[in-house]
Amino acid sequence: MSILIRVLSGIFNKVPAAVFGILIFLTAGYDYYWKVYFLVAVVFLVASLLIGIFLPAAIPSRWLRRPGLWLFGQGLIAWLVTLLVFGLLNLTPLCVGQDNGDGNNDLILCVVQTILVSLIYSPLEFILLSLSALSGGWLVKRLNKSEVT
Repeated sequence: MSILIRVLSGIFNKVPAAVFGILIFLTAGYDYYWKVYFLVAVVFLVASLLIGIFLPAAIPSRWLRRPGLWLFGQGLIAWLVTLLVFGLLNLTPLCVGQDNGDGNNDLILCVVQTILVSLIYSPLEFILLSLSALSGGWLVKRLNKSEVT
């Protein structure tokens, strides 16, 4: 696989992460949970880019016949890594024990916040990822055909 296609894969994989990062930075406040959201946005951007660049070299070439599918799969892996990091960060003192205005957060409240935020943002991620995978898959498929001929 050419380096151009791997870089394009990383770029198209990063688009949904960039949208989430922009949304987080535009709505940022000074509450305790924004530190976690900033860290999660950075992890999502980095994971999306790294998975998009390095994973295509590790997968069998038969998957490359459907670039939209593997772009979607890469984005899904990056999203799952991000949710895992989000859940782990919410188990740290960045969430547990923080004053939320009506008392301190306990472990259950932080776990519930992780689950609810994940459930709310996952459909938006699915839509963004689908759009990115379709457009990126179309472009990569055309580039693969031009490289072969």
